[in-house]
Amino acid sequence: MMKRLKEMKKDQKGFTLVELIVVLVILAILAAMLVPALLGYIDRAKEGKYEEEVHSIYTALQVIYDEAYAKGTTSMNIGVGDNDELNKMIAPAKVTAIDNVNSKKVDGSAAVALDPKKKEDYTVKSFKVTFNSQDGSTTGITGELSGGAVTVTLNTSGS
Repeated sequence: MMKRLKEMKKDQKGFTLVELIVVLVILAILAAMLVPALLGYIDRAKEGKYEEEVHSIYTALQVIYDEAYAKGTTSMNIGVGDNDELNKMIAPAKVTAIDNVNSKKVDGSAAVALDPKKKEDYTVKSFKVTFNSQDGSTTGITGELSGGAVTVTLNTSGS
């Protein structure tokens, strides 16, 4: 009889319940360690995307200033409506407010005075902008460019 039990035991293949539970516990521990790290990567990727959008806005703004310089424009108005030049250039992202271009007040209603003899008047060195992301998932993003460095702040009610 004992011989028969040993033969039956040899023929049985598979894992015991304890072995399966141990493997599941190990997998749960690994998942608990990896999920926060992955979420951090996702957040940093989103912030990088928003910084790139600020750089796109900077490029579009510089193009507008370069065109004004080429035409000898002495004052210009930077609007942020759907059909304004800036939003056409950066679509599908949408600028909702822009201010402090080169430390000059720019609110879409007042014209910015420019001197065609001073190329620096036409060079965008700094600005502050509020915009909605290209995919529309986040609204009210504030971006600032100053001294070549970009700062992005997310609206806490957005996303």
